[in-house]
Amino acid sequence: MTPELDHPIRTVRDLAQVWEFIDGGHGYDAPQMFAVVIDADDRLIPTVVQIYDEEFEDGPDEEAMRQFLAVHDAALAGGVSGASLAVMRARPGGSALTAQDRAWCAMTHRLMGEMRCGTRPLFFATDRTVGVVPPDVLLGATG
Repeated sequence: MTPELDHPIRTVRDLAQVWEFIDGGHGYDAPQMFAVVIDADDRLIPTVVQIYDEEFEDGPDEEAMRQFLAVHDAALAGGVSGASLAVMRARPGGSALTAQDRAWCAMTHRLMGEMRCGTRPLFFATDRTVGVVPPDVLLGATG
């Protein structure tokens, strides 16, 4: 584990530092999703799952996300006591959330709420920014 990530992940800022490190400041060449697991001692388990999802450019695929989260939920709820899942959606381009970004975030937040294992705040990143998804987006508000 790199020194930058070898500390407890207890706050939104701590988690933002994880995503900023993973992001590396290089931007994105396609829409993608990242997931990490944080153990019961709030330490990052040093495995990052990265999935490109440019085939879902027309909108979020609820069944694909449900299956992805179910695999993590089963593994964490059944064997990694006290662990939690953190997810970040990323795409190339500017920082303003599009209607599609909002739909993806609201759907993912809803599905993460159904998980038995713990979850961390949902993040969203672009070529210019990394941050926690605002509450109005998580609740599906338009704007």
